[in-house]
Amino acid sequence: MKSDLHKKDLTKNVGSNYLLIPKSFARRVDWNLLGDPLRMQVVPVPDELEPIGVFDFSEERKFMKGRALIHKYPDRAVLLATNQCFGHCRFCFRKQLWNEPAWMISDSDIKIIVSYLLQHDEIKEVIVSGGDPLVLSDNHLEKLIKRLGRVPGLDLIRIASRALCFQPGRINLGLIRVLRNSKKQVWFISHFNHPAELGPETRVAAKKLIAAGIPVLSQAVLLKGINDRVEILLALFRELAGLGIKPYQLFQCDPAPGAAHFVTELSDSLKIVEKFGKVSGIILPRFALELPGYGKLSPGPGWKITRQTGSYRLVSPEGRSFRYPAAKK
Repeated sequence: MKSDLHKKDLTKNVGSNYLLIPKSFARRVDWNLLGDPLRMQVVPVPDELEPIGVFDFSEERKFMKGRALIHKYPDRAVLLATNQCFGHCRFCFRKQLWNEPAWMISDSDIKIIVSYLLQHDEIKEVIVSGGDPLVLSDNHLEKLIKRLGRVPGLDLIRIASRALCFQPGRINLGLIRVLRNSKKQVWFISHFNHPAELGPETRVAAKKLIAAGIPVLSQAVLLKGINDRVEILLALFRELAGLGIKPYQLFQCDPAPGAAHFVTELSDSLKIVEKFGKVSGIILPRFALELPGYGKLSPGPGWKITRQTGSYRLVSPEGRSFRYPAAKK
């Protein structure tokens, strides 16, 4: 990581509102170490100012249904509950939300979403995301979950949140009551990238959810210089499984503007996954990447991946060809 001597210029260019580090997370950072894996996730560096990256790499805007719903895949949709977060991850692929005035989902938004869901009974699962949906109050979240619970065709509600890591105190009895009382099965999707994030408060909060009968999964993002080593990832996955949290997905980092320096070379990512070897399936997540023109992909049998100048060529078993950008050098 480059020196913090550049921080003044960086702040002038990107705005101080971009820096948001929750206290509980900050307490776990070694502030004397520039390469601390937690610090690197939340502290801006000059690399963010380089004009590299692809806006809306995952092509969500093409699938927006109003302000707060993304229907990209047939059987599931993403509901954006707010643009607010407990902390700002420097690798975030929705950084454009930081530029907007603060908003939370309104009654009119919910009405539009429910109407859409009623017209599309192929949608069986809603992923409540943002921002971080647990920024909402218990009452606000309860209202949203109750309205979703009235959609007959819906089977599951996912709550995608970094609260276990960033704000473990948010996992309180009021929130657990809201989640347990849902008419639809709720799955809690947490986000951890490094074993150092699993502090005592986080462990207690995770146990509260699990003891309440709420299944907890975890996703991680493969980040250059932070967790792009097999031993780090396996240590993380083992600790999560030991807490009762199933490692669910390991994502290739999207080359979003300001995040390109976190992106691992795709060939390196695939080698890391290959080195997981014959480790217990209980602790292993599914590796996935966002492939423009295709969507989320976990390369399996029949996919051919070849390195070309400045990109990779991916050919599906059906013969369709796609391109994926090479990592920034």
